[in-house]
Amino acid sequence: MSLDEFFERIRRRMREMFEEMEEELASTRTMWSPDGVLEPLVSFNAYPDRYELVVDLPYGDLNALSIEVRDNILTLKCQLKREIKFEKWGVFREIKFRRYETCIRLPPDAEPSDLRVERDENRNIIRIIIPRVRR
Repeated sequence: MSLDEFFERIRRRMREMFEEMEEELASTRTMWSPDGVLEPLVSFNAYPDRYELVVDLPYGDLNALSIEVRDNILTLKCQLKREIKFEKWGVFREIKFRRYETCIRLPPDAEPSDLRVERDENRNIIRIIIPRVRR
């Protein structure tokens, strides 16, 4: 094998590796966006009679919380108490976060018209309880 062939094999393999990395990054869902939106941490638990979502909203203004369900998709939005700014974060020089937002597809047997929200103001955690339809 010549030196040129050797280097061409290396270049080809490096291109393949970069393409694999780009595909992986494209399929990875981020929990934030450059327009100031954070996705909160959500724990989804199923029980025989209900579903419970525990949502962590640090620095969230629970008075500015909105929960809407349409077509079995729960949309949660919550403004932050104050803008949070990070400098030199990733590829951005500066990014400012202003609100939380997430969408969660509910199981078919969820009954969102009877959902209940419990708030823990001290820890900025909410619990959304959604009954299951009894069949």
